[in-house]
Amino acid sequence: MQTENLVGKLVLLKLSEEIRDDLSLFQIYKDELWAVVTGIDNEGIWIENPAYELGIWWDDKGNLIPQDKQVKEKVKTNILIFWRYIKGIMNVDDERFLKVKSDRLPGFRAYR
Repeated sequence: MQTENLVGKLVLLKLSEEIRDDLSLFQIYKDELWAVVTGIDNEGIWIENPAYELGIWWDDKGNLIPQDKQVKEKVKTNILIFWRYIKGIMNVDDERFLKVKSDRLPGFRAYR
């Protein structure tokens, strides 16, 4: 399978230990995770985190919200994982895994 065919699919990623200490910045807490691939380029693979918790600092008009009134919201983000940090990618060759059709994804969490 060509990597460009993974876009839009749910895959299991195994990341190298070299990046482990930096993963929490992206709210990734293990070096193995299921995620939806949103893009492939020369640098690496883009994956989606549908529920990244981000502090909201500005209102709808672009005004800064006072720190005591700022809240965290879950937002959809895309994260680039560079090829050098990927040890392996698994795609399940089953009709049910070909395309993600649900807003409630089984991905982007470590399976225990």
